[in-house]
Amino acid sequence: MSEEQKQQVTAVVKWYKADKGFGFVRFADGSGEAFLHSRVLASLGEVSLTEGTGLVCDIAETPKGPQVVAIHSITPADPAEAKPARAPKQRRQRQPEGGDPQAVRPAAPAAIREPKPRRERSAPALMPVPTGEMIYGTVRWYNLDSQSGLIDAWDDETGIGVYFDRAILRQSGLEVVADGEDVRFVAVPGDGGPTALRVELV
Repeated sequence: MSEEQKQQVTAVVKWYKADKGFGFVRFADGSGEAFLHSRVLASLGEVSLTEGTGLVCDIAETPKGPQVVAIHSITPADPAEAKPARAPKQRRQRQPEGGDPQAVRPAAPAAIREPKPRRERSAPALMPVPTGEMIYGTVRWYNLDSQSGLIDAWDDETGIGVYFDRAILRQSGLEVVADGEDVRFVAVPGDGGPTALRVELV
């Protein structure tokens, strides 16, 4: 099957995980994103991709979506500008009225503060999962007895897993998935947390 290709596309790295060998780039014109696999970097030798790295690349439209198939040039990301450190403010000491300007009033005794009541932490917010968007993640665990499991989304920092069960796997054409296996999925938020509607192997 032939794949439609766009050549010499300017893009920037959205994120790239070297340990996973995957990442995404964002088109400079804002028209979309494309999947980037580590095999495309093999011909370039030792390269390090960080967020904001500029690329000139070829994009192919595949059944799984746009993918980077070749990289022609890499422009390192601009280093973040360091902000100058603020000099600490010096507190002025008030002079006593009608007295010696060199004299300094004695410091007032420190007030005793009553301990504040402890505030209970609220439950962490549910991870926002737009309906229909394919998200990449790793299977945290899958229990054969309960026939259910959790997926950790790569770009989620809340630690809330995405629930799935065997019915979802069978609807997706899968029988079982292994712990630590990379997948991509579509999920929706729910009262008990996000739930996968479709799961595919990467």
